[in-house]
Amino acid sequence: MTAGPLRSTTRQPAFDPEAIRLDLIVTGESLFVSQPLPATGELVIGRADDADVRVDHPSVSRQHAILRVAAPITIEDLGSANGTRLHGRPLAPRTPIELRPGEVVDLGSVMLVVQPRPRAAPARRVWSHDYFEGRLEEECTRAGRTGGRFAVLQIAAAGLAGGDALRDTVLDMLGDEDVLGTYAPGGLEVLVLDADAEGAERLARRLATAAARQGTALRVGVAVYPRDGTSAHALLGHALDDLAAQAADRARPAHAATPAAPVPGGNMADLHRLAECVAAGTISVLVLGETGAGKEVLAETIHRLSPRRDAPFLRLNCAALSETLLESELFGHDRGAFTGATHAKLGLLATADRGTVFLDEVGELAMSTQVKLLRVLEDRQVLPVGGIKPRPIDVRFVAATNRDLEAEIERGAFRQDLYFRLSAATLVVPPLRERVAEIPGLARTFIDTAARNLARPAPALTGDALAALEAYPWPGNLRELRNMMERAVLLCAGGSITLRELPIEKMRATLAPRRAPAALAAADWLPAPAPLPAPDDPPRAGGPRPLRAVVREQVEALEKQRICDALARVAGNQSAAAKLLGMPRRTLVKRLAAYNIPRPRRGGSGA
Repeated sequence: MTAGPLRSTTRQPAFDPEAIRLDLIVTGESLFVSQPLPATGELVIGRADDADVRVDHPSVSRQHAILRVAAPITIEDLGSANGTRLHGRPLAPRTPIELRPGEVVDLGSVMLVVQPRPRAAPARRVWSHDYFEGRLEEECTRAGRTGGRFAVLQIAAAGLAGGDALRDTVLDMLGDEDVLGTYAPGGLEVLVLDADAEGAERLARRLATAAARQGTALRVGVAVYPRDGTSAHALLGHALDDLAAQAADRARPAHAATPAAPVPGGNMADLHRLAECVAAGTISVLVLGETGAGKEVLAETIHRLSPRRDAPFLRLNCAALSETLLESELFGHDRGAFTGATHAKLGLLATADRGTVFLDEVGELAMSTQVKLLRVLEDRQVLPVGGIKPRPIDVRFVAATNRDLEAEIERGAFRQDLYFRLSAATLVVPPLRERVAEIPGLARTFIDTAARNLARPAPALTGDALAALEAYPWPGNLRELRNMMERAVLLCAGGSITLRELPIEKMRATLAPRRAPAALAAADWLPAPAPLPAPDDPPRAGGPRPLRAVVREQVEALEKQRICDALARVAGNQSAAAKLLGMPRRTLVKRLAAYNIPRPRRGGSGA
């Protein structure tokens, strides 16, 4: 599908770039195109070459619809073959219908949206979080180029208090160029231009005092560029962190200029405070982190702390969501929708009504599935297979991924509009290697659980074993720690888990030399290290050999011996030896050269 530039016709006034306040988004599978709209005028949308907005797609008629940019904006179907739908409802031909910014229009199988431009946000308006974040990112870029300064405020009223009165109070205290947005019920966010830390703190105190006169308890989190961050995510995260710290200590004033005291536990303590703050709202949450780091646990925590805690928590593995599954299982179907549909079935999303839907591995979604999910996020309704009437749903979406979605967007594998919908709030779960202080408690929990499941007393963890656990970098994170402790409990013959119950060879091979515990290096029940240094680890005068080099040599010696033994068992037949070793023959030949093993001569039993 292609969309040409928007062209003024004879029915339009002259195009005035300064008057642009709206964007037209034309989107379909594997496409996201944004075009500016003129201040007023009419645009014919269709497949014809002379259409003002040309959409080359078989489901779109030559002259499909007409968009009138005026007050109000309207959309009119021009008698198209496949129809025009607003919120899933077909429009009567030749009948203009009001179109509000943000509403989704379907032209055949193509979606169209008119939305305000973040960079042209007019004063005295409350913007959605998506647009606010876009405007904030632009300001970060501008300040980085010009050396400017500004502040971000996150404002939270008690419960859902405040409403229009709070909004008006905040607007009255802002300058004409400042930007006001909303991120949750009772939650506002402010971009204060040309403000330093002192000015931002002063404004926060004034807001809290003014709200108190209206009977509203107010907390205000502050972040200042560049002191607290140089990106939109960093600044919003710092302001939310400030806000959450205040929520954790109700005895503090509405806002305090001094920083909060350090909280034991480091990053995870801060993360849980942020999760508690975010849980109170209804915005979508994106949880990022490595595989096994605990993203699902954090998603469950957000649900448990939210007002939806008594409703369902639906887990969906996006890697397993094929298009067919999405249609029939998630959206449900009506009776007679397909062969075998003898009765109507409620979709999974509808069963989670008033609850939370957890989209695990959201970065794995196919593009066609992303389109359908975006529509659900925008309309908050689903259309069952074979149905003609959409069903509204009331769910909160929490998504998780170990992928870099911004990089996925750049290479065209993930939709930018879906990313913005999912990441109203973004939380990052740090890997276990950055949470060393948690390892003893987590290991103890996993040991107790494994022992309870085996109906045996829980063994203790020796100091040497704990030192090895704390030194290990944990590429598999919490999942690997749990598996390792379950294995140790199974192998433990005495009352304690020692180094003998841990996969010490594997742990040695991945340990950084500076973190290798003395007990791990001195385990006398392991083979003695080989005396020769590895090529990339030269010996250091007067110092011990690097642990990684020692382990590498041990592994290479063992592998060389296995190859020699295998060749001896099959009388030098390389193909048979490769099969016995479980490796391709080409790999075996490379190993023979690397380890300087003489290749067997071809013969009656040779390769």
